[in-house]
Amino acid sequence: MSLVLASSAMAVDIPGITPTGPTTVTGTVDVIKNIVRWVYIIFFIIAVLFILFAAFTYLTAQGDPEKVKNARDQIIYAAVAIIVALIAVSVDTIVSTFLSTGQ
Repeated sequence: MSLVLASSAMAVDIPGITPTGPTTVTGTVDVIKNIVRWVYIIFFIIAVLFILFAAFTYLTAQGDPEKVKNARDQIIYAAVAIIVALIAVSVDTIVSTFLSTGQ
């Protein structure tokens, strides 16, 4: 019952008040693209911070093999995460290019 009331409340047009947010499918897609772009930016910033933290751990290891191995693993994991994110961005671009050109 509450779903029916909520959906009917959303359908009411109030005079003098314009709806906010996207009103078309293209607008919704643009909002999603902006959110994904911000997520990628935040992800890359965090990945760079992880690399800097791993480099600091590597420099302060003082020859301790366990700390050196831990720092090396952290750098490898961060690099793999960046590569996977770049592939994800490029796959989106490649797919959208093929869909828009029809080839």
